[in-house]
Amino acid sequence: MVDEALRKSVKNRIISSDLEVGAFLSGGIDSGLVVSIASEYVESLKTFTVSFEGSYDESNLAKLVSDKYGTKHEKIDISLNLKDDIEKILLNYGKPFFDSSAIPSYYVSKEAKKHITVVLNGDGADELFGGYRRYVPMANGWIDIAKNFSFLTNILPKPHEKKSKYNYLYRLLSMSGKDGLDFYNSSTNDIFEDEYKFGENKILDRLNQFIETTLHDNKLSNLSKSLYLDFNLLLFCDLLQKMDIATMSASLEGRSPFLSIYMIDVATKLDDNFKINGSKTKYILRELAKKYLPNELINQPKRGFEVPLKRYVEIDLKDNIHDLLSQNCYSERFINRDFLNKLLNQKINVSDEKRAKMIWSMYCLEVWYKSL
Repeated sequence: MVDEALRKSVKNRIISSDLEVGAFLSGGIDSGLVVSIASEYVESLKTFTVSFEGSYDESNLAKLVSDKYGTKHEKIDISLNLKDDIEKILLNYGKPFFDSSAIPSYYVSKEAKKHITVVLNGDGADELFGGYRRYVPMANGWIDIAKNFSFLTNILPKPHEKKSKYNYLYRLLSMSGKDGLDFYNSSTNDIFEDEYKFGENKILDRLNQFIETTLHDNKLSNLSKSLYLDFNLLLFCDLLQKMDIATMSASLEGRSPFLSIYMIDVATKLDDNFKINGSKTKYILRELAKKYLPNELINQPKRGFEVPLKRYVEIDLKDNIHDLLSQNCYSERFINRDFLNKLLNQKINVSDEKRAKMIWSMYCLEVWYKSL
């Protein structure tokens, strides 16, 4: 059922184009499945992956798929002078946009445009089929158990290693003790959570009401509630905008087979255990991947377009950031100057990665405001 729907979705997005179609190819199963099917309809399919110095490199996994299906593959090694490009990248969005994966999305789109005009991607698979690790405790009832121990975050040391099991446990305990918008933020972006309390406003009130209503809907399972929120908030407000603007800024058209009406219809009818099975995410897609993809990809964890943000904040963009945030900045309308100074001077007890995300968010806000 999923196989048939995905094949139909990929085929339709290829044959409806009068221009040459290629595909983004990471080391994950989503883009891998799209490429494996697309290669049946496009001879010598052109595929593109990005490699960043100082970040996790999935290009070897992408090459396994490329070799299996004989695509004309381009690995884009990005050694960039980000200082020259960053404001242009951010201002493409026309609003404050904080997702740092806009950087690789911009560069891979720019390179792909040299070869094709339409590009397929794997967007939407995680939000439809349960691709994030945070869905595992939702599906298995761990949140209710963790609530009894959430007080431990007051005495446990804060995690400093993003991908560690301790960080996963700490975040589980932390979000289990929260409600509404605080719960959702803690489970998703984890930027200012527990570090800074923002004032109330009408937008936050409306957002909180939407989240609270969803979380208290007794007709939905806990997993379905999380998927529904991410589909409506994370996917539409961040991920799709990120890719759409990145591709269009290069005059490239992005198409997402996983977001076809066929795939949405199938995904919404599946039982939870086809999405999260025990501790395994995106179970049904991993099972489907056994038919199409090399074994090395099947059980790879979700990583996404990760960038070495800590290095950008502390080295590559340090001067840019301090020029905008060191004094009289727009961010002071929302964040206390004392907290901002402590953050810039590494006086806040948080992981380097979380500190970098907070500073990056404020920097993006300043770049937008400066352009007005």
